[in-house]
Amino acid sequence: MIFKATPEFTIAFTKFTSILGSSWPHYQGASKFQLIVFTIKWWFFWIMSIIAFLPMCYAAYNNTNNILSFTKSLCDAANCSQAFIKMFLCKIHFRKLQFLFCEMEGHVAQAENNERELFINYIKRCGRLHVTIMMSAVFAAFVIIISPLSVPQPFPNIAEYPFPVDGHPTFEIIYLQQSIATIHCMSIPVFDCQIAMLLWYASARLELLGEEFQNVTSNFQFIECVRKHQYLLWLIEEIITSSRHILATTVVMCTIAVITSGVHIVGNEPVADKVPFVVLSMGLSAVLYLCAWPSEHLSQMCENIGIALYNSPWVKNSKELNKSILIVIQRSQKPATIEVSGVLPVLSLPYYATFLSKTFSYFTTLRVMLDKMEG
Repeated sequence: MIFKATPEFTIAFTKFTSILGSSWPHYQGASKFQLIVFTIKWWFFWIMSIIAFLPMCYAAYNNTNNILSFTKSLCDAANCSQAFIKMFLCKIHFRKLQFLFCEMEGHVAQAENNERELFINYIKRCGRLHVTIMMSAVFAAFVIIISPLSVPQPFPNIAEYPFPVDGHPTFEIIYLQQSIATIHCMSIPVFDCQIAMLLWYASARLELLGEEFQNVTSNFQFIECVRKHQYLLWLIEEIITSSRHILATTVVMCTIAVITSGVHIVGNEPVADKVPFVVLSMGLSAVLYLCAWPSEHLSQMCENIGIALYNSPWVKNSKELNKSILIVIQRSQKPATIEVSGVLPVLSLPYYATFLSKTFSYFTTLRVMLDKMEG
């Protein structure tokens, strides 16, 4: 069962799912051949996703007078764009991500029994969600690829081209290209899963440090804990710097998908036509929750450092508070948060709840407007 998986297996599973997106950087000791293969694979899938994106935009442009066709094409284009945008952002932060993943794997390999036990508890806490999202992405890609067999459309994706596509081998080439791009889109939630895993890892390290702070018995132990705290704060800042724009992309694309899907979900289309948009909105909302949850937990662990130190018997029995103790407690009151000015407020569970509330309000308002237009 997944809940008995070791931390090493969890990392290996996530690394395996990142093959298509090339989002897990190769290590510094990789051979020249491995670097060449990694680079060729990255450019191949990046170009394939752009080639799939452009015909979707062309279809949306040609259907601006048809709101249903326009929103369908725009929804597909927005989701497809996540692949090459997130790949590009990972490319920008390649060195930072390379260090972060290496640091995580190295620490897990040398973890003591109590640390491994805590890591396994974290896997039990969030592993089901990660696996469910990945398996759902695989199933969705399979359904999209074979959908032309049961629906009146020639290709897996809604796209239009400025040239004839009915002839051979043009039809087969486009079908193959769209199938490859659809399979590549399975990697979209992998980016968020990797960021979530880094956030959970940092939270676990902070929780372990909180126990050390609470059990500190001497000034020497306190200094060692402060050094670890400073390092973890720096590590968390590196995680946030390399991931905030990736998560902001998820928020923006999730918002676009909800807006465009709402027209079909609350409209008077057949139920069969509504199902894909309901599934899409639920899936993207789950991916957003996937990152909002560890982000909220990370902030709580940052605050718990100060609480743990304050409750330490060593601090309570000291005759005077050391200035360093006050600094650590004060610093813990400013938890690490993920945000992008003007795009993404503080990513947290309250933000996620607000997002869901506004989504339902949007659906309700849209339903009322459509009723008035139909009347």
